[in-house]
Amino acid sequence: MSAAHYMMAKFAYHGTPHTEKVLREGLLARYAIDGEGKTGTCPHIWLARRPEDAASSGDVIEVDMTGIPGDFEDGAWQGCYHGGDLGPERLRTYGPIT
Repeated sequence: MSAAHYMMAKFAYHGTPHTEKVLREGLLARYAIDGEGKTGTCPHIWLARRPEDAASSGDVIEVDMTGIPGDFEDGAWQGCYHGGDLGPERLRTYGPIT
């Protein structure tokens, strides 16, 4: 069996008010908004460790990060992925947050 077969699934979460567009096009790093409200200055994708943390930004998208190196820093509830876009094949809606 290949090494990929033995890889553990790894998930992160992203909140968005644009669920249908994100599921169709993927998460596009170029749309990241910096601290001054500008896009395109620091391409990244914001991700949360838990769906509850992503929910404050809108509907929750589960992101399959399996096979992508890296993880959240110890104790961090969120982080920025600087590895480019994440395609729609890695995304699915996450159920209601209760």
